[in-house]
Amino acid sequence: MAANKVDTLLAELETLAQQLGIRLRYESTRAKGGLCQVDGKFQFILDRKAAKDFRLLMLARAIKTFDLSNMYISPKLREYLDEEV
Repeated sequence: MAANKVDTLLAELETLAQQLGIRLRYESTRAKGGLCQVDGKFQFILDRKAAKDFRLLMLARAIKTFDLSNMYISPKLREYLDEEV
């Protein structure tokens, strides 16, 4: 996938995560990262050194677990979520 497309989709997913109340944390870690819940609030932790396409995939997988029926999602992002994840 082209770098600019990855950047665009990742930015859209980050915005969507914030709208869903998910706190994004990019940290130095040896783990792949993922979604967790701390004190009833969702957090998504991912290694800041991870490639952008990996970040995109991991965040998309986490966000797909939420009810997105009332959220605006661009056609390109919806296509990515439906086909790639």
